[in-house]
Amino acid sequence: MENTEVESCMEKRSVPADDTGDDESMTSGEKLLARAALGGVLLLAVVPVGLIFLLILLVTAAIFPRAIELDGIAPIFWALLLLAPCSAIAMAITVPVRHLVRGAFNTSPAVGKGAEAAFSWVTYLLVGLMLLAWTPGVHAHSMTPALAVATAGLVFGLLAERLGIGSGKDVHK
Repeated sequence: MENTEVESCMEKRSVPADDTGDDESMTSGEKLLARAALGGVLLLAVVPVGLIFLLILLVTAAIFPRAIELDGIAPIFWALLLLAPCSAIAMAITVPVRHLVRGAFNTSPAVGKGAEAAFSWVTYLLVGLMLLAWTPGVHAHSMTPALAVATAGLVFGLLAERLGIGSGKDVHK
């Protein structure tokens, strides 16, 4: 009799279905498509920046031929691969200092914009210096390429801000 009582108790008890909030789970094909879409979006963001840095580097190498030497075309690809890690390291250094300065000094908007421009320039300079130092096949004899990258990056950043490109803020209504 015990067996039938246990079985009847088990039948009476209903186990709630696993309801995690997802009506449908993604198939492996959908996951692959989502990853490919995310990769495409990241490429659309990284490639223009990398190409601008590369263009600045090549123009600087052409203008100042004794400042930098490239061992063929491979250093260009290495520089593009190292661009993201160098940018992350530079930002890890400058962003906390930027926030400390912003919090320590309640400055006017004009001084605040000047400080932001200065920190952007320093970030670009650090990226340029790291790329010159760490890219295999690049022999830099001067800091001129890093200074050119920093100055051009700042100019492009200010131009983009002026045009309202990439800002999440509403432009004059």
